[in-house]
Amino acid sequence: MSSKSLDPLDQMVADYSLVTNGYSGEAPANPYPMLAEKRSQCPVMQGDILKEHMVPSMADYMMTGRPTMSLFRYEDIRSVLMNPTDWLSYIVGDGFGAAVDNMLITAMDGEEHDKFRATLQKPFMRPQIRKLIDTLIRPVVEDEFVNRLKPNGKADLLREFALPFPIRAMYAYFGFPHEEDLLSNLASWAIQVVAAPQADPEVAKITVPQSMVAGQSMYDTLFPVIQAYRKRGEMRHDILGHMMEVEHEGKRFSDEEITAFIRMLLLAAGETTTRSFANMMVQLLENPDVMDEVRQDRKLIPKAVMETMRRDPTAGAVARMAARDVKLGGVQIPKGTAVLCSIAAANRDPETYEDPDRLWLKRPMRPLLSFGFGPHICMGMHMALAELEVALDAMLDLPNLRFDPDYPHPEIKGLNMRGPDAVHVLWD
Repeated sequence: MSSKSLDPLDQMVADYSLVTNGYSGEAPANPYPMLAEKRSQCPVMQGDILKEHMVPSMADYMMTGRPTMSLFRYEDIRSVLMNPTDWLSYIVGDGFGAAVDNMLITAMDGEEHDKFRATLQKPFMRPQIRKLIDTLIRPVVEDEFVNRLKPNGKADLLREFALPFPIRAMYAYFGFPHEEDLLSNLASWAIQVVAAPQADPEVAKITVPQSMVAGQSMYDTLFPVIQAYRKRGEMRHDILGHMMEVEHEGKRFSDEEITAFIRMLLLAAGETTTRSFANMMVQLLENPDVMDEVRQDRKLIPKAVMETMRRDPTAGAVARMAARDVKLGGVQIPKGTAVLCSIAAANRDPETYEDPDRLWLKRPMRPLLSFGFGPHICMGMHMALAELEVALDAMLDLPNLRFDPDYPHPEIKGLNMRGPDAVHVLWD
Protein backbone atom coordinates (compact mmCIF):
# COMPACT_ATOMS: atom_id res chain seq x y z
CA MET A 1 0.00 0.00 0.00
CA SER A 2 1.13 3.57 -0.49
CA SER A 3 3.35 5.02 2.19
CA LYS A 4 4.96 8.43 1.87
CA SER A 5 7.71 7.40 4.30
CA LEU A 6 9.15 4.86 1.85
CA ASP A 7 12.05 5.55 -0.50
CA PRO A 8 10.62 5.94 -4.05
CA LEU A 9 12.24 2.69 -5.22
CA ASP A 10 11.04 0.85 -2.11
CA GLN A 11 7.57 2.20 -2.84
CA MET A 12 7.69 0.76 -6.35
CA VAL A 13 8.79 -2.61 -4.94
CA ALA A 14 5.91 -2.54 -2.44
CA ASP A 15 3.38 -1.68 -5.13
CA TYR A 16 4.82 -4.35 -7.44
CA SER A 17 4.48 -6.93 -4.64
CA LEU A 18 0.87 -5.88 -4.05
CA VAL A 19 0.06 -6.76 -7.65
CA THR A 20 2.05 -10.01 -7.53
CA ASN A 21 0.38 -11.21 -4.36
CA GLY A 22 -3.07 -10.14 -5.51
CA TYR A 23 -2.74 -12.03 -8.80
CA SER A 24 -1.29 -15.11 -7.10
CA GLY A 25 -4.34 -15.75 -4.93
CA GLU A 26 -4.56 -19.39 -3.94
CA ALA A 27 -3.06 -20.71 -7.19
CA PRO A 28 -0.03 -22.99 -7.12
CA ALA A 29 3.22 -21.13 -7.80
CA ASN A 30 3.72 -23.50 -10.72
CA PRO A 31 0.29 -23.62 -12.37
CA TYR A 32 1.37 -25.46 -15.51
CA PRO A 33 0.51 -29.05 -14.46
CA MET A 34 -2.96 -27.86 -13.44
CA LEU A 35 -3.39 -25.92 -16.69
CA ALA A 36 -2.25 -28.94 -18.71
CA GLU A 37 -4.90 -31.06 -17.04
CA LYS A 38 -7.59 -28.47 -17.80
CA ARG A 39 -6.44 -28.15 -21.41
CA SER A 40 -6.61 -31.93 -21.84
CA GLN A 41 -9.83 -32.69 -19.98
CA CYS A 42 -12.03 -29.58 -20.37
CA PRO A 43 -10.51 -27.19 -22.93
CA VAL A 44 -13.72 -25.11 -22.97
CA MET A 45 -14.62 -25.04 -19.27
CA GLN A 46 -17.69 -23.72 -17.51
CA GLY A 47 -16.52 -21.13 -14.95
CA ASP A 48 -13.56 -18.83 -14.46
CA ILE A 49 -10.20 -20.47 -13.76
CA LEU A 50 -8.86 -17.28 -12.14
CA LYS A 51 -11.78 -16.78 -9.76
CA GLU A 52 -11.59 -20.45 -8.79
CA HIS A 53 -8.14 -19.67 -7.38
CA MET A 54 -9.06 -16.32 -5.80
CA VAL A 55 -7.25 -14.35 -8.51
CA PRO A 56 -8.80 -11.10 -9.86
CA SER A 57 -10.28 -11.88 -13.27
CA MET A 58 -10.79 -9.38 -16.09
CA ALA A 59 -13.73 -11.57 -17.13
CA ASP A 60 -15.57 -10.32 -14.02
CA TYR A 61 -13.39 -7.81 -12.16
CA MET A 62 -16.37 -6.39 -10.30
CA MET A 63 -17.47 -9.82 -9.03
CA THR A 64 -20.99 -9.44 -10.46
CA GLY A 65 -21.47 -13.14 -11.14
CA ARG A 66 -21.20 -12.64 -14.90
CA PRO A 67 -21.44 -16.01 -16.73
CA THR A 68 -17.90 -17.01 -17.71
CA MET A 69 -16.17 -19.82 -19.52
CA SER A 70 -12.42 -20.53 -19.60
CA LEU A 71 -10.38 -21.50 -22.65
CA PHE A 72 -7.06 -23.38 -22.58
CA ARG A 73 -6.17 -24.43 -26.16
CA TYR A 74 -3.97 -22.31 -28.40
CA GLU A 75 -6.18 -22.48 -31.49
CA ASP A 76 -9.38 -21.66 -29.59
CA ILE A 77 -7.78 -18.63 -27.93
CA ARG A 78 -6.12 -17.43 -31.12
CA SER A 79 -9.46 -17.61 -32.94
CA VAL A 80 -11.10 -15.46 -30.25
CA LEU A 81 -8.35 -12.82 -30.29
CA MET A 82 -8.43 -12.66 -34.10
CA ASN A 83 -12.19 -11.98 -34.20
CA PRO A 84 -13.06 -8.60 -32.60
CA THR A 85 -16.52 -8.66 -34.18
CA ASP A 86 -17.78 -11.68 -32.25
CA TRP A 87 -15.57 -11.17 -29.18
CA LEU A 88 -15.66 -7.74 -27.54
CA SER A 89 -12.95 -6.18 -25.35
CA TYR A 90 -14.85 -3.60 -23.30
CA ILE A 91 -14.89 -5.76 -20.17
CA VAL A 92 -11.10 -5.32 -19.88
CA GLY A 93 -11.70 -1.87 -18.41
CA ASP A 94 -14.15 -2.96 -15.71
CA GLY A 95 -11.55 -3.33 -12.99
CA PHE A 96 -9.52 -0.15 -13.12
CA GLY A 97 -10.99 1.86 -15.99
CA ALA A 98 -12.78 4.22 -13.59
CA ALA A 99 -9.43 5.35 -12.18
CA VAL A 100 -8.43 6.67 -15.62
CA ASP A 101 -11.86 7.98 -16.71
CA ASN A 102 -12.41 4.81 -18.77
CA MET A 103 -9.84 5.96 -21.32
CA LEU A 104 -8.37 2.56 -22.27
CA ILE A 105 -7.61 1.56 -25.85
CA THR A 106 -7.54 -2.08 -24.74
CA ALA A 107 -11.18 -1.72 -23.67
CA MET A 108 -12.36 -0.06 -26.89
CA ASP A 109 -14.16 -1.96 -29.63
CA GLY A 110 -14.92 -1.56 -33.30
CA GLU A 111 -14.38 1.68 -35.17
CA GLU A 112 -13.54 3.65 -32.02
CA HIS A 113 -10.63 1.30 -31.26
CA ASP A 114 -9.38 1.19 -34.84
CA LYS A 115 -9.36 4.98 -35.25
CA PHE A 116 -7.64 5.75 -31.95
CA ARG A 117 -5.05 3.05 -32.48
CA ALA A 118 -4.28 4.27 -36.00
CA THR A 119 -3.82 7.80 -34.60
CA LEU A 120 -1.52 6.81 -31.73
CA GLN A 121 0.49 3.86 -32.98
CA LYS A 122 3.19 5.46 -35.20
CA PRO A 123 5.73 6.08 -32.37
CA PHE A 124 5.28 2.46 -31.25
CA MET A 125 5.87 0.79 -34.62
CA ARG A 126 8.91 -1.43 -35.02
CA PRO A 127 10.96 0.82 -37.38
CA GLN A 128 10.60 3.75 -34.97
CA ILE A 129 11.52 1.68 -31.93
CA ARG A 130 14.58 0.01 -33.48
CA LYS A 131 16.04 3.49 -34.04
CA LEU A 132 15.96 3.99 -30.26
CA ILE A 133 18.13 1.00 -29.38
CA ASP A 134 21.48 2.77 -29.72
CA THR A 135 20.30 6.33 -29.07
CA LEU A 136 18.14 5.80 -25.97
CA ILE A 137 17.65 2.24 -24.71
CA ARG A 138 21.26 1.00 -24.62
CA PRO A 139 22.62 4.19 -22.98
CA VAL A 140 19.94 3.94 -20.27
CA VAL A 141 20.52 0.23 -19.63
CA GLU A 142 24.31 0.30 -19.67
CA ASP A 143 25.34 3.77 -18.52
CA GLU A 144 22.64 4.44 -15.92
CA PHE A 145 22.28 0.94 -14.48
CA VAL A 146 24.51 -1.98 -15.45
CA ASN A 147 27.84 -0.11 -15.42
CA ARG A 148 27.00 1.26 -11.97
CA LEU A 149 26.10 -2.20 -10.68
CA LYS A 150 29.14 -4.03 -12.11
CA PRO A 151 31.65 -3.14 -9.33
CA ASN A 152 29.24 -4.44 -6.66
CA GLY A 153 29.43 -8.05 -7.84
CA LYS A 154 25.86 -8.66 -6.66
CA ALA A 155 22.35 -7.23 -6.97
CA ASP A 156 18.66 -7.86 -6.62
CA LEU A 157 17.98 -7.60 -10.34
CA LEU A 158 14.31 -6.90 -9.68
CA ARG A 159 14.73 -3.93 -7.35
CA GLU A 160 17.96 -2.46 -8.69
CA PHE A 161 17.45 -2.99 -12.41
CA ALA A 162 14.23 -4.58 -13.69
CA LEU A 163 11.88 -2.12 -11.97
CA PRO A 164 13.63 1.18 -12.76
CA PHE A 165 15.23 0.69 -16.18
CA PRO A 166 12.06 0.22 -18.34
CA ILE A 167 10.48 3.20 -16.62
CA ARG A 168 13.53 5.37 -17.24
CA ALA A 169 13.72 4.37 -20.92
CA MET A 170 10.00 4.52 -21.67
CA TYR A 171 9.41 7.76 -19.82
CA ALA A 172 12.30 9.38 -21.70
CA TYR A 173 10.61 8.33 -24.93
CA PHE A 174 7.35 9.87 -23.75
CA GLY A 175 9.25 13.18 -23.49
CA PHE A 176 9.17 13.58 -19.70
CA PRO A 177 11.94 15.49 -17.90
CA HIS A 178 14.47 13.26 -16.13
CA GLU A 179 13.39 13.90 -12.55
CA GLU A 180 13.62 10.88 -10.25
CA ASP A 181 10.64 11.79 -8.06
CA LEU A 182 8.45 12.46 -11.10
CA LEU A 183 9.32 9.12 -12.71
CA SER A 184 9.03 7.01 -9.56
CA ASN A 185 5.77 8.64 -8.45
CA LEU A 186 4.14 8.12 -11.84
CA ALA A 187 5.34 4.52 -11.93
CA SER A 188 4.01 3.77 -8.43
CA TRP A 189 0.67 5.38 -9.16
CA ALA A 190 0.35 3.38 -12.38
CA ILE A 191 0.98 0.13 -10.51
CA GLN A 192 -1.56 1.14 -7.84
CA VAL A 193 -4.19 1.60 -10.56
CA VAL A 194 -3.41 -1.86 -11.94
CA ALA A 195 -3.60 -3.28 -8.39
CA ALA A 196 -7.18 -2.07 -7.87
CA PRO A 197 -8.89 -5.41 -8.68
CA GLN A 198 -8.55 -7.80 -5.74
CA ALA A 199 -10.42 -11.04 -5.12
CA ASP A 200 -10.46 -10.41 -1.36
CA PRO A 201 -13.24 -7.85 -0.73
CA GLU A 202 -11.47 -6.51 2.36
CA VAL A 203 -8.31 -5.78 0.38
CA ALA A 204 -10.38 -4.28 -2.45
CA LYS A 205 -11.88 -1.80 0.05
CA ILE A 206 -8.36 -0.35 0.25
CA THR A 207 -7.02 -0.83 -3.28
CA VAL A 208 -10.02 0.49 -5.23
CA PRO A 209 -10.15 3.91 -3.47
CA GLN A 210 -6.35 4.03 -3.59
CA SER A 211 -6.46 3.48 -7.35
CA MET A 212 -8.86 6.41 -7.78
CA VAL A 213 -6.52 8.68 -5.85
CA ALA A 214 -3.55 7.35 -7.85
CA GLY A 215 -5.32 7.96 -11.17
CA GLN A 216 -6.12 11.54 -10.22
CA SER A 217 -2.57 12.08 -8.95
CA MET A 218 -1.26 10.90 -12.31
CA TYR A 219 -3.47 13.36 -14.16
CA ASP A 220 -2.61 16.28 -11.87
CA THR A 221 1.11 15.57 -12.22
CA LEU A 222 1.11 14.98 -15.98
CA PHE A 223 -0.97 18.00 -16.99
CA PRO A 224 1.63 20.68 -16.14
CA VAL A 225 4.37 18.54 -17.71
CA ILE A 226 2.41 18.47 -20.97
CA GLN A 227 1.62 22.18 -20.77
CA ALA A 228 5.33 22.95 -20.30
CA TYR A 229 6.24 20.74 -23.27
CA ARG A 230 3.82 22.60 -25.54
CA LYS A 231 4.96 25.99 -24.24
CA ARG A 232 8.58 25.22 -25.21
CA GLY A 233 7.39 24.80 -28.80
CA GLU A 234 10.02 22.17 -29.56
CA MET A 235 8.22 19.15 -30.99
CA ARG A 236 10.76 16.36 -30.63
CA HIS A 237 10.59 12.85 -32.10
CA ASP A 238 8.96 11.39 -29.01
CA ILE A 239 5.44 10.40 -28.01
CA LEU A 240 4.39 13.80 -26.69
CA GLY A 241 5.68 15.46 -29.84
CA HIS A 242 3.66 13.04 -31.96
CA MET A 243 0.49 13.55 -29.95
CA MET A 244 0.70 17.33 -30.20
CA GLU A 245 1.05 17.30 -33.98
CA VAL A 246 -1.12 14.35 -35.07
CA GLU A 247 -4.75 14.91 -36.07
CA HIS A 248 -7.60 12.65 -35.00
CA GLU A 249 -10.74 12.98 -37.13
CA GLY A 250 -9.54 16.33 -38.41
CA LYS A 251 -8.64 17.87 -35.03
CA ARG A 252 -5.52 18.06 -32.90
CA PHE A 253 -5.59 16.87 -29.30
CA SER A 254 -5.92 19.36 -26.45
CA ASP A 255 -3.54 19.22 -23.49
CA GLU A 256 -6.35 17.68 -21.43
CA GLU A 257 -6.87 14.92 -24.01
CA ILE A 258 -3.15 14.25 -24.29
CA THR A 259 -2.91 14.00 -20.50
CA ALA A 260 -5.70 11.42 -20.44
CA PHE A 261 -4.10 9.35 -23.20
CA ILE A 262 -0.61 9.47 -21.69
CA ARG A 263 -2.01 8.41 -18.32
CA MET A 264 -3.63 5.42 -20.03
CA LEU A 265 -0.39 4.45 -21.78
CA LEU A 266 1.56 4.63 -18.53
CA LEU A 267 -0.43 1.73 -17.08
CA ALA A 268 1.56 -0.66 -19.27
CA ALA A 269 4.73 1.36 -19.76
CA GLY A 270 7.02 -0.35 -17.30
CA GLU A 271 5.80 -3.05 -14.99
CA THR A 272 5.00 -5.67 -17.63
CA THR A 273 8.53 -5.31 -19.04
CA THR A 274 9.86 -5.58 -15.48
CA ARG A 275 8.07 -8.89 -14.99
CA SER A 276 9.04 -10.23 -18.41
CA PHE A 277 12.71 -9.46 -17.74
CA ALA A 278 12.63 -11.01 -14.26
CA ASN A 279 10.85 -14.13 -15.55
CA MET A 280 13.37 -14.40 -18.40
CA MET A 281 16.38 -14.17 -16.09
CA VAL A 282 15.00 -16.76 -13.65
CA GLN A 283 14.44 -19.21 -16.51
CA LEU A 284 17.88 -18.65 -18.04
CA LEU A 285 19.65 -18.90 -14.67
CA GLU A 286 17.78 -22.13 -14.01
CA ASN A 287 19.00 -23.43 -17.38
CA PRO A 288 22.69 -22.46 -17.52
CA ASP A 289 23.30 -24.50 -20.68
CA VAL A 290 20.70 -22.39 -22.50
CA MET A 291 22.14 -19.19 -21.04
CA ASP A 292 25.61 -20.22 -22.22
CA GLU A 293 24.20 -20.97 -25.67
CA VAL A 294 22.85 -17.45 -26.05
CA ARG A 295 25.96 -15.94 -24.43
CA GLN A 296 28.10 -17.58 -27.11
CA ASP A 297 25.77 -16.53 -29.96
CA ARG A 298 24.17 -13.15 -29.30
CA LYS A 299 22.08 -13.51 -32.46
CA LEU A 300 19.93 -15.82 -30.33
CA ILE A 301 18.96 -12.99 -27.97
CA PRO A 302 15.64 -12.22 -29.72
CA LYS A 303 14.80 -15.95 -29.68
CA ALA A 304 15.65 -16.15 -25.97
CA VAL A 305 13.33 -13.24 -25.24
CA MET A 306 10.44 -14.72 -27.21
CA GLU A 307 10.95 -18.27 -25.92
CA THR A 308 11.02 -17.23 -22.27
CA MET A 309 7.91 -15.12 -22.83
CA ARG A 310 6.21 -18.13 -24.40
CA ARG A 311 7.22 -20.52 -21.66
CA ASP A 312 6.29 -18.25 -18.75
CA PRO A 313 4.32 -15.18 -19.84
CA THR A 314 3.69 -12.22 -17.57
CA ALA A 315 0.13 -11.73 -18.83
CA GLY A 316 -1.23 -15.19 -18.15
CA ALA A 317 -4.81 -14.43 -19.21
CA VAL A 318 -7.03 -12.06 -21.20
CA ALA A 319 -10.81 -11.85 -21.49
CA ARG A 320 -13.43 -11.15 -24.12
CA MET A 321 -17.25 -10.98 -24.23
CA ALA A 322 -19.39 -12.94 -26.71
CA ALA A 323 -21.25 -10.45 -28.92
CA ARG A 324 -23.54 -13.20 -30.21
CA ASP A 325 -24.13 -16.92 -29.68
CA VAL A 326 -20.87 -18.57 -30.76
CA LYS A 327 -19.77 -22.20 -31.05
CA LEU A 328 -16.18 -22.75 -29.97
CA GLY A 329 -14.38 -26.07 -29.61
CA GLY A 330 -17.70 -27.84 -30.07
CA VAL A 331 -19.29 -25.94 -27.16
CA GLN A 332 -22.10 -23.39 -27.52
CA ILE A 333 -21.28 -20.09 -25.82
CA PRO A 334 -24.30 -17.79 -25.38
CA LYS A 335 -24.23 -14.08 -26.16
CA GLY A 336 -23.21 -12.05 -23.11
CA THR A 337 -20.91 -14.77 -21.76
CA ALA A 338 -17.35 -13.78 -20.92
CA VAL A 339 -14.47 -16.03 -21.95
CA LEU A 340 -11.30 -16.11 -19.88
CA CYS A 341 -8.45 -17.00 -22.25
CA SER A 342 -5.55 -18.69 -20.47
CA ILE A 343 -2.51 -17.48 -22.41
CA ALA A 344 -0.28 -19.45 -20.04
CA ALA A 345 -2.07 -22.70 -20.99
CA ALA A 346 -2.11 -21.87 -24.72
CA ASN A 347 1.62 -21.18 -24.72
CA ARG A 348 2.31 -24.76 -23.61
CA ASP A 349 -0.25 -26.46 -25.82
CA PRO A 350 1.48 -29.59 -27.21
CA GLU A 351 -0.74 -29.40 -30.30
CA THR A 352 1.06 -26.15 -31.14
CA TYR A 353 4.49 -26.44 -29.49
CA GLU A 354 6.59 -29.60 -29.48
CA ASP A 355 7.94 -30.46 -26.00
CA PRO A 356 6.25 -27.30 -24.67
CA ASP A 357 7.74 -27.28 -21.15
CA ARG A 358 11.30 -27.20 -22.50
CA LEU A 359 13.27 -23.96 -22.85
CA TRP A 360 14.43 -24.41 -26.44
CA LEU A 361 15.99 -21.52 -28.38
CA LYS A 362 15.82 -23.25 -31.77
CA ARG A 363 12.08 -23.89 -31.41
CA PRO A 364 10.02 -23.29 -34.58
CA MET A 365 7.86 -20.42 -33.39
CA ARG A 366 4.18 -19.96 -33.98
CA PRO A 367 2.55 -16.52 -33.58
CA LEU A 368 3.14 -15.66 -29.92
CA LEU A 369 0.10 -14.90 -27.75
CA SER A 370 2.02 -13.34 -24.84
CA PHE A 371 1.37 -9.80 -26.13
CA GLY A 372 -2.19 -10.65 -27.06
CA PHE A 373 -3.02 -11.13 -30.72
CA GLY A 374 -5.06 -9.64 -33.52
CA PRO A 375 -6.27 -6.03 -33.60
CA HIS A 376 -5.73 -5.56 -29.85
CA ILE A 377 -2.15 -6.84 -29.78
CA CYS A 378 -0.08 -4.82 -27.30
CA MET A 379 0.83 -1.47 -28.87
CA GLY A 380 4.01 -1.27 -26.78
CA MET A 381 5.23 -4.71 -27.86
CA HIS A 382 8.18 -3.51 -29.94
CA MET A 383 9.43 -1.21 -27.19
CA ALA A 384 9.25 -4.03 -24.66
CA LEU A 385 11.10 -6.43 -26.96
CA ALA A 386 13.85 -3.88 -27.66
CA GLU A 387 14.28 -3.18 -23.94
CA LEU A 388 14.42 -6.89 -23.11
CA GLU A 389 16.95 -7.63 -25.86
CA VAL A 390 19.29 -4.84 -24.77
CA ALA A 391 18.93 -5.77 -21.10
CA LEU A 392 19.69 -9.44 -21.73
CA ASP A 393 22.74 -8.54 -23.82
CA ALA A 394 24.05 -6.48 -20.89
CA MET A 395 23.39 -9.29 -18.40
CA LEU A 396 25.34 -11.77 -20.53
CA ASP A 397 28.42 -9.57 -20.15
CA LEU A 398 28.44 -10.07 -16.37
CA PRO A 399 31.01 -12.85 -15.79
CA ASN A 400 29.70 -16.07 -14.22
CA LEU A 401 26.28 -14.61 -13.51
CA ARG A 402 24.46 -16.90 -11.06
CA PHE A 403 21.89 -17.01 -8.28
CA ASP A 404 23.07 -15.68 -4.90
CA PRO A 405 23.01 -18.67 -2.50
CA ASP A 406 22.53 -16.34 0.49
CA TYR A 407 18.92 -15.70 -0.62
CA PRO A 408 15.95 -17.97 -1.36
CA HIS A 409 15.70 -19.27 -4.90
CA PRO A 410 13.37 -16.89 -6.79
CA GLU A 411 9.91 -18.26 -7.49
CA ILE A 412 7.79 -17.04 -10.38
CA LYS A 413 4.20 -17.09 -9.16
CA GLY A 414 0.67 -16.10 -10.07
CA LEU A 415 -1.99 -17.16 -12.57
CA ASN A 416 -1.77 -13.67 -14.07
CA MET A 417 0.79 -10.86 -13.80
CA ARG A 418 3.36 -13.56 -13.07
CA GLY A 419 6.70 -12.66 -11.57
CA PRO A 420 9.16 -13.30 -8.73
CA ASP A 421 9.45 -11.17 -5.59
CA ALA A 422 13.22 -10.77 -6.05
CA VAL A 423 16.09 -12.05 -8.23
CA HIS A 424 19.29 -12.02 -6.16
CA VAL A 425 22.39 -12.73 -8.24
CA LEU A 426 26.18 -12.71 -8.05
CA TRP A 427 28.86 -12.28 -10.71
CA ASP A 428 32.67 -12.37 -10.71
